Amino acid sequence: MAYALINKMTTNPGRRQEVIDLMLEAGAPFDDDPACLLYLVSAASDDPDVIWVQDLWTDEAAHVAAMSTEEMSGYVKQAMPLLTGMPEQIEVQPSGGKYPAG
Repeated sequence: MAYALINKMTTNPGRRQEVIDLMLEAGAPFDDDPACLLYLVSAASDDPDVIWVQDLWTDEAAHVAAMSTEEMSGYVKQAMPLLTGMPEQIEVQPSGGKYPAG
């Protein structure tokens, strides 16, 4: 069963592009991970300090494994001081539409 997350990150004022660049760098290893079906980083159009990150994985275990690497831990440590608080994370269940099946 596919595992999907929607993450909202609010950055300190003026730091959004820095965090976007960091999230894109952090997600680069997912390009070669067949378990990652979607990793999308987006800037909110209605708030200059908000970033949305959407993840779609073949299953939760694959996501946990990808996020448990030492490399990923380093990216999290770099990003946290640039945020106003903890990212909001919502787990959702894809119900239909156009998306890569896992």
